[in-house]
Amino acid sequence: MATVYELSCDCGAIRLTARDAPIRSTYCHCESCRELYGVEILSASAWPNDAVKRTVSGEATLIGHRLAGRRMWRYHCSECGRLMHGRNRDGDIVIPNERFREAAGGRLPNAVAPAAHWFYNQRVLDIGDDLPKHAADSRGDTPADTPEG
Repeated sequence: MATVYELSCDCGAIRLTARDAPIRSTYCHCESCRELYGVEILSASAWPNDAVKRTVSGEATLIGHRLAGRRMWRYHCSECGRLMHGRNRDGDIVIPNERFREAAGGRLPNAVAPAAHWFYNQRVLDIGDDLPKHAADSRGDTPADTPEG
């Protein structure tokens, strides 16, 4: 039986249904994610397009913002302004883990918990957890040059 996550914006006009498991769930430290999402570290999971269904109701629309010079987008609800998801350079749907935490009553489901840090060499904050820390992403997997590994 497939795992199904029902996620929504604050006003309920935008709904995401994510099925099965993400491609990966991670902490991303890259400069592009920091700029696009306005965060120091992005905690998110990447999903194949066919695993996520978007539903928009009422007068709401999903408003997209592209990161200049990159193939990266973020989408938010036109009514309440809540960030719903993004799209990475590979075309995967990137759902911030906060959406899952809110849908699960404040606890992040284990299946979407970050398993590694990517682009750790671009970090602006040092993280002292035991997760693997990589200088690149999964296409160019190299350990970060840090004491943590």
